Amino acid sequence: GLPALVEAFCTQGYNRRAKLHYLGPLLANLSQLPEARRELLSRDRCLLQRLLPFTQHQASTVRRGGVIGTLRNCCFDHCNHEWLLGDAVDILPFLLLPLAGPEELTEEENEGLPVDLQYLPEDKKREEDPDIRKMVLETLLLVGKRPLLAGKGGARRPKSPLLSCRAQLTATKSGRRTFKEKNVYTIVREFHKWEQEPPVRAACERLVQVLVGDEPERGMENLMEVEIPQDVEEEFRRADGEEQER
Repeated sequence: GLPALVEAFCTQGYNRRAKLHYLGPLLANLSQLPEARRELLSRDRCLLQRLLPFTQHQASTVRRGGVIGTLRNCCFDHCNHEWLLGDAVDILPFLLLPLAGPEELTEEENEGLPVDLQYLPEDKKREEDPDIRKMVLETLLLVGKRPLLAGKGGARRPKSPLLSCRAQLTATKSGRRTFKEKNVYTIVREFHKWEQEPPVRAACERLVQVLVGDEPERGMENLMEVEIPQDVEEEFRRADGEEQER
């Protein structure tokens, strides 16, 4: 079952003949199923928590991407966001570390960050794969400009199989409040100064709009439950298609 798969994936040397990196994409695919997400998000088994350190697994891009995809899928159910951002899981540092670098921040900025991101060493390196960096930003981008809203056609889903889950986490008011309290903007600001790839920079700039934007008006606090007119949803789809072709 799924617990055995997570055990094999997370146990070093589980199979002496294979690295098992490709179990990451397998977990991401399985987590598209509601029953698999329910098992991963079980409050008793701590399966999801075991995957979190692999967002920084330097030995394999495949493993990192698979874990990010799994986390993304598990964030589609906004009812779990408060738990994911809380002390039981504390998912935010594991999602920010790939974007964080060695820049020297002020004492006030450091103190506002999660503990794991405070006073990072001079040799701290960011995620080296630009596609993964863009994935980490992309879902937040969709919330900022083309949120994952429920229209007449039903809930929209990101097209990329490895989109980050962080955008989903800002779809609710409590998620946006946590992002502000944890000083996420500081990490994104320094990341934008460092990033050289135009597509990733563009995603980051639109992410900033989400982080510094005003709170939605009353009735729009949960972007996952907002209904939009069909013509607006069609415009979103058209714009998404144009962006995919670039």
